Amino acid sequence: MIKKSLCFAAILSLCLSAPALDLGLVAGSVSQPSSFFYGISVGSGTIVPMLKFEFEGCRVSETGWNSLSAAVKFRPKFGVFAPYAVLGAGAEFAKLNFRFSDYEFYTFFGGGFHFFLTSMISLRADVRWLNLAETDKTRISGGFFIHL
Repeated sequence: MIKKSLCFAAILSLCLSAPALDLGLVAGSVSQPSSFFYGISVGSGTIVPMLKFEFEGCRVSETGWNSLSAAVKFRPKFGVFAPYAVLGAGAEFAKLNFRFSDYEFYTFFGGGFHFFLTSMISLRADVRWLNLAETDKTRISGGFFIHL
């Protein structure tokens, strides 16, 4: 019982010490073939300063494909300007199911910056290079974020 209580207390303290929750709307263009996409982005701080987790869900309007990704982001902040580098992995699919042969998995890296309008609201510019099994894609996007 003591071990469970200590583990619960440790997990709770890590969650409470993790700074910031980022919520955003993103949209942009993906190459190969050129398509418009839109989606949401959710991020969370970690106990390591300037290191954040990011989860995105997007839909490509021309093809109807969806994309889910997870990434680690290194983001220092200099006043109203916060540049970042991102590294992650994701999957593209037509319909969410448990047949993973229907998914196209990819890795990506990229970078961008947040420009803070206030301490809680920022605009984001982003470029990412996606490495799929059959082709490489470039994704350019912008976004509107709320930082809680």
